[in-house]
Amino acid sequence: MPNVELSRFSRPSMWRKMALVNWRHPADPQVHARLEVEMTQALEYARQESPPAGVRVTPTHLVMRAVALALKKYPEANAIVRWNRVYARKRVHIFCQVAIPGPKPDLSGVILRDADSKTPVQLAQELQPKVRAARRGTDAELARTQQMLDKVPYCINRLVLGLLDFFAYTLNWDLRFLGIPQDPFGGALVSDIGSLGMFEAFAPLSPITRTPIVVAVGKVEDKPVVRGQDVVIAPVCVLCVTFDHRIMDGLLAAKLAKFVSRYLADPAKFEQQEAEKQMNRL
Repeated sequence: MPNVELSRFSRPSMWRKMALVNWRHPADPQVHARLEVEMTQALEYARQESPPAGVRVTPTHLVMRAVALALKKYPEANAIVRWNRVYARKRVHIFCQVAIPGPKPDLSGVILRDADSKTPVQLAQELQPKVRAARRGTDAELARTQQMLDKVPYCINRLVLGLLDFFAYTLNWDLRFLGIPQDPFGGALVSDIGSLGMFEAFAPLSPITRTPIVVAVGKVEDKPVVRGQDVVIAPVCVLCVTFDHRIMDGLLAAKLAKFVSRYLADPAKFEQQEAEKQMNRL
């Protein structure tokens, strides 16, 4: 008696033949989720905070702050998989992707360390010069890494990146002597696709980053929103999230989503609470 009773297709279609060649058994832990958030209070908070700080606070800075606080509240999501076991990061780092325009467009990024301890204004103040340096090629840390990788022959790129991933994360070795920063991608990656004019898009997890969460922040647009018994037009931002199902199940992902939604609904309230907590610790 067979485990599964089967009958064979006699003449599979051309598309099915191609599909059988192109894809293997499903082995991808990526899960996608889409979150619409009203940004009325968030945009007002950003507008009020920007002039005194001398820097423009954007929805992306607020999302980065919300994600960082969420990872602080739920540290089991701020994790990596190594040796088939889940390990929690002790610090909250957020990686922000940066588009490099010009004759040879590229995609890079900068890391904001201990993002849970920094306000949206502080994140904006730190991110602005780092993004400028990344686009100009004057970021010393990033330049060292690029110079090291540029020396690798194209034909063995996959092998070298795989070895770096193994040494840096599986063995957890400090590779700064090779020009590789410590934990260069952090516990979450945020991509500002709204700055490119896009309203929503899902980004994939990258195996070599060991980052279990990728958040694509779409362009804010006016949409109908239900408030009580009324329908009003309000600014809305779509967050497209990809997460690693090995680390997060639906329950944990829902907790993170609810936290981020509550923060963006009223950032001023959350920041006041965080400031009071800091004062009480002193």
